[in-house]
Amino acid sequence: MKKHIMNVLIGQCIWGLLPLFWLLLQQVPSLYILANRIIWSAVLCVIILFIQKKFSLSVCLRQIKKEWLYILGACLMITCNWAIFIYSMTHEYILQSSLAYFVNPVVVIFFGGILFHEPLSRLQKLAVFFASLGFVIAIFLYGEVPYIAILTCATWAAYSLLKKRITLDSLLSVGLESISMVPFALLFIFFSEWNHIGAYGVLTGWQWLLLPATGPVTAIPMLFFTAGIKYAPITVSGICLYVSPTLSLIIGLLTGEAFTFPLQITFFFTGISIILYLTGLFLQYKQ
Repeated sequence: MKKHIMNVLIGQCIWGLLPLFWLLLQQVPSLYILANRIIWSAVLCVIILFIQKKFSLSVCLRQIKKEWLYILGACLMITCNWAIFIYSMTHEYILQSSLAYFVNPVVVIFFGGILFHEPLSRLQKLAVFFASLGFVIAIFLYGEVPYIAILTCATWAAYSLLKKRITLDSLLSVGLESISMVPFALLFIFFSEWNHIGAYGVLTGWQWLLLPATGPVTAIPMLFFTAGIKYAPITVSGICLYVSPTLSLIIGLLTGEAFTFPLQITFFFTGISIILYLTGLFLQYKQ
């Protein structure tokens, strides 16, 4: 049991510290970084799939035929989420990205109740209410829309819900999501370099190694997390979900991002919703 909890924690810690990695690529255009992340993630996924002997073309084709709409939707949502995340890391929006992942479990519960008719407990409804209240107050009273947080949260929640509809092996599914976007990523890199808006002339020496490193830093925490989340107790894994955004929040504050009053209000109400969410999770686990 300890091993599974440690796997979840390691995955969350790596995710939480990733802003430090993305800051090293701050001078490179966000979409160019995204294109490299897609390519190198696909390469790593293919290697792992062949090592584990999970790659089967016939199985893939059968599953894609049945679930192509969900796979396509998941592919688009994760690509958008990656793009927004990289932009937030390299344009001083780390705090908003952190906020998104704080509130994300509550948003997933909310959409799960609407789309899949999953019953919501009173505490879960209150958690959704307080999380929404924080955003509403920030928007209407202070005129500041935390759009990065909203878009990050919405795309990740949509991706999570679409993945519930996909029966394909999780690693194979992630591999397909990356591989399907590789042609577009290669075209974009070629276009960027042809028009002198890529990484050439921006990165020098060892910095070129950062681009292929985008693959491992994407896949490694996911592998740790998925290895542990299946077997870790639900209350422990629920709490662990907040390790990553907490570390990102600290990094955002230490790098000098402005912790504006509207953002403070949103974080305050999000904190209340998290307490309610975790309390409900604990009571559910006890039952």
